[in-house]
Amino acid sequence: MEKVHWYKILTPDIRDMIANKDLKELRNFLTKPHPADIAEMLKELNPSERVLVFRLLYKETAIEVFALLEPDEEEELLYHFTEGKVKEILMEMDPDDRTQLLDELPASMVKTFLRLLPSEKREEANILLNYPPNSAGRLMTTEYVDLKLDMTVSEALQRIRETGTDRETIYTCYVVDNTSNLCGVTTLKDIILAPQEKKIEEITNKIPFRLKTSDDQENAAKIIQKYDLLAAPVVDSQNRLVGIITVDDVLDVVEEEATEDFHKMAAMQSTDESYFRGNFARLLSKRVVWLVVLILAATLSGKVLKSFSFALSSVMALAYFIPMLTGAGGNIGSQSSTLVIRALATGEITLKQWAAVVWREAIMGVALGLILGAVAFSVEMVLIRDLLLGITVASAVTVISIVGNTVGTVTPMLFKFIKLDPAFVSSPLIATILDVTSLLIYFTIAAKIMTI
Repeated sequence: MEKVHWYKILTPDIRDMIANKDLKELRNFLTKPHPADIAEMLKELNPSERVLVFRLLYKETAIEVFALLEPDEEEELLYHFTEGKVKEILMEMDPDDRTQLLDELPASMVKTFLRLLPSEKREEANILLNYPPNSAGRLMTTEYVDLKLDMTVSEALQRIRETGTDRETIYTCYVVDNTSNLCGVTTLKDIILAPQEKKIEEITNKIPFRLKTSDDQENAAKIIQKYDLLAAPVVDSQNRLVGIITVDDVLDVVEEEATEDFHKMAAMQSTDESYFRGNFARLLSKRVVWLVVLILAATLSGKVLKSFSFALSSVMALAYFIPMLTGAGGNIGSQSSTLVIRALATGEITLKQWAAVVWREAIMGVALGLILGAVAFSVEMVLIRDLLLGITVASAVTVISIVGNTVGTVTPMLFKFIKLDPAFVSSPLIATILDVTSLLIYFTIAAKIMTI
């Protein structure tokens, strides 16, 4: 079923109303779409249209739409707003969304905007901004419902009514003692169904996990996914509850981390900018570095060919199968590295299982090598019909398949062992390594079998 892009349907109507200056009708029209659709539609408008439409949104909708925009789009809108409008937006944003926005803005704008906030929210923003980038502390929100152990169910319900409107979620309530130490968790369902006089302590469940403010945001995503949670608690070094991370924030993290890994595996530095809004020079610099490294590494293949030029001059037909052999090695290595990198990222395998993984992939390499070797032999016998050359090509493909699969397996695990991101093991890097290795294997086998 084809996906419906509502913003493509909405944009022409909105542009017509702007052109006809039907602002009252436009404001009423903007009450109908979902905030996410309005956010997508704003991207299709030019800057002046975007500012006009945003100013026509009702306050609650405007805040939701603003939080769904990209950082550079948010910065563009803020630049056109009065201080009063900026203050209104910052005051109404969730702490985690506000932290993400301030983290992306230039330092001068951050100082200006922080001055607009009251002292309590300014202090909260500064605390969150001081946590390490990509940490649970930077990602969390301080808007959660906390209940005391000695509260009754009736008192707990009253507290939820009094504070719930300003909280990110009320369905999961965290139970703390008098020193704010996290003791457990209960749910709104448990509270509603329990007798009014019952103590919260009696309906509190233990928490099998807790995130530290210094934990990586990827760890937070794994915790929420593993335990199927709406939110996860974040504690400081003394086990005091300081915030929560909600599932909507984790979805953003998963997308961000996946994008970063894709970039690394394509041999380019990660960029947080969207495709069309990204600075061309900055994007160029992020792509060219690895390409320069790889092209220099590829010169080793030329060195190998030069070293075995005697073999090529003796049996020119050897050159016909070089692309097949190097391609097979790179493809097999890329396949195995992709499987291992993904398994490491999802926790399906760990470094402790390295021997089992290498053994499994070595057997896979042998099986792939025998199949591809048989295919290569058949191709050679159809095209050239030289038995010794056919045996040489088949043997080389078999060995290259085993080596390629092993290299693709071991390299990401080695990167993980030395505390580097396995995603740095890009397909171009594996292919470059195996191009050189494949040529060495091919000509060494050819020299032995064909007595060159």
